[in-house]
Amino acid sequence: MQAGLQVKPNHYRNRSYLNLIRVLTHWYQASTVAECCPNGGRILEIGPGSGHTTWLLGKWGYETVTLDIDPELGPDALGDVRNLPFDRGTFDCVLAAEVLEHIPFADFGRALSELARVTRRYVIITLPAPLVGISLLLNLPKIRPLGLSVGFPYWKRHDFGGEHYWELGKKGYAKWRVRRHIRKTGLRIRREFRPAPSLYCYFFVMELEQAT
Repeated sequence: MQAGLQVKPNHYRNRSYLNLIRVLTHWYQASTVAECCPNGGRILEIGPGSGHTTWLLGKWGYETVTLDIDPELGPDALGDVRNLPFDRGTFDCVLAAEVLEHIPFADFGRALSELARVTRRYVIITLPAPLVGISLLLNLPKIRPLGLSVGFPYWKRHDFGGEHYWELGKKGYAKWRVRRHIRKTGLRIRREFRPAPSLYCYFFVMELEQAT
């Protein structure tokens, strides 16, 4: 089942889309991949969007294969996250950042199974999880900035506006539901975090229970 295109390619080049916080989350995406695979590796990035994460991983020496349903974005491979065109265990790490909310939640488990199938070890996903709150960033010499985000989720029913079928933390999409699907897929959560100063996205860093 092919997913429908929801935004045009110039959406990712728009200044309102590429704001400071979003660009910072691209660094967190690439950095999290690098933490999982410190000695390099072959990475699958699903939904490359603006290409900033791909660019960073390339600068850091990672072989990154991109996949998207939109040929106009110029991905290395065309495909749907629910039916990936790769063999089992093709990649060392799979990254799907701000992707899975673009498919119905009923397909979330199927997509996770595909991510787990094509990785040898790690899967990283990020999901929109908007908060109303405050974010702090502490800068100290010679130490990576330390961040803290505190707030309250939008505990209301999510309305599909043409892009997101669902968002983490909204009514009916609690974190425990996502964790339950992850466990069923044979993945183990290594880490969960919200990358300050973002009040929007949430990371799940996972590892195969039986890594090859």
